[in-house]
Amino acid sequence: MKKEELQAIIFDLDGVIADTVHLYYKANKKVADQLNVSFSEELNQQLQGISRVKTVELIAAQGNVHLTMEKKEQLADEKNKHYQALIKEMTKDHLLPGIQLLLEDCKKQGIKMAIASSSSNANTVVDALGIRPFFDCIVDVRKIKKGKPDPEIFLTAAHQLKVTPYACVAIEDGEAGVKAINQTDMVSIGVGKHLKEEDMNFHVYSTADLHLKTIKEVFEKTRKGTDYNSVYTKN
Repeated sequence: MKKEELQAIIFDLDGVIADTVHLYYKANKKVADQLNVSFSEELNQQLQGISRVKTVELIAAQGNVHLTMEKKEQLADEKNKHYQALIKEMTKDHLLPGIQLLLEDCKKQGIKMAIASSSSNANTVVDALGIRPFFDCIVDVRKIKKGKPDPEIFLTAAHQLKVTPYACVAIEDGEAGVKAINQTDMVSIGVGKHLKEEDMNFHVYSTADLHLKTIKEVFEKTRKGTDYNSVYTKN
């Protein structure tokens, strides 16, 4: 296989594959309400890909609320239980636009796929969406020592896929995740209007714009040193 040929795509889960951002908002808002701290959808988006305890810390910091580690862990656990109750109601309808077709195309063309999610509930969500057969591996975040923006989870995914990072594309909707990808040799693709285009190799506003043909072109052009964003017009 040629060195510049795409071999694998590594996906974040929430906000890239699964329409769960609003569920996180509900769970995080519950924490904020308990602390009497204001909470917005913008802040919720910034918290994507960050660990539960760190999320509680950042929510508390919005109101200069100081918490003991015991209280942080308690709130993080309560938040997770609330989120788990919400995801039990998930179905295939919670797949984001275009993702089903992208997964099918990757499978047909022999592109390996992995999920690198900071959520300990990733397996539950994947099963609820009915997409487990598409993935060669789902990284167990409980075995990851350093969370995003550290690149460990993405490098672990590549290792489990038995593919070099150079042959991978990684797709994220969180700022921390994009920073993590950019510390590797992977091509970074960001999803969402909230992200800054210049911080990644390629940027789309919606998952509906994630087509395998385009992803392959982005990969090839990036490996050749071409700025693909400059020649792509977003819908």
